Amino acid sequence: MIRSYEDLMSFNKDNIDAATAAGKAFAKGLEDISKEAVSFSSKSMDGAVAASKQLGACKTPADFTNLQTKLVKDNWEIMVAQSKKMTELSNDVLKSAMSPLQARTKTVLETFVSA
Repeated sequence: MIRSYEDLMSFNKDNIDAATAAGKAFAKGLEDISKEAVSFSSKSMDGAVAASKQLGACKTPADFTNLQTKLVKDNWEIMVAQSKKMTELSNDVLKSAMSPLQARTKTVLETFVSA
């Protein structure tokens, strides 16, 4: 319970500390997501160059069509896996950013309920 100026200052400091921790966790999570996106983009470009070389080396239209079908299937599977990974990363970021705020909210509610 807040009974003095010092209590109020401590209460507000704890709120700010929780917000700061949440902000740091969110920023770190966005950095991780950005790194993953850049890494995936780089791998995608490398894959596109390799696919172009493979398609250029095809001798017959049938070979070209078969290879193109395989590449489309493989790229679809890669995109689904990457989407799942990015979704999981995003969820982890939100959980880690919300954790300090949830803990502080619980403390605040307990403080005011017990008053």
